[in-house]
Amino acid sequence: MDDRRLTLIVVPHGDLETRTFEIPYRRLKLGFVVAGVLVLLLGVIVASWFPVAAQAGRVPGLERELSRLEGERARVAELAQMLAEVEAQYERVRVLLGAEGSAGESVLPPLRPDTSADSDPQEQAAGSTSPDRSAGSAPRQPEG
Repeated sequence: MDDRRLTLIVVPHGDLETRTFEIPYRRLKLGFVVAGVLVLLLGVIVASWFPVAAQAGRVPGLERELSRLEGERARVAELAQMLAEVEAQYERVRVLLGAEGSAGESVLPPLRPDTSADSDPQEQAAGSTSPDRSAGSAPRQPEG
């Protein structure tokens, strides 16, 4: 058993009495071990905080992007609604003009060309533009 002790003598300024503190080395070693463990634990806490802080720093940018994407989604929904209305109006015009002419020729081209089962689904979704129709072309008139 180690009974050695560390002796600290404190001499206050202007006072004749001194104070003496004796600390056993065993307790001093235990204090250093506890302090080392606390410093190590604090280091682990700080080191694990940095990735969380980095992710938290991205939040404002992600929130801006989210609001921008929500605005785009609302615009796409608005355009989809407008497209549906225009398609419905086009079908009414075709019905009013009689979509088939007297010779069986179409007065107005169909809104969406007939698509086969083996065609690409993206082409079917974008079927309102076909290669034989350009934006400036006029509807064909029946010959007669």
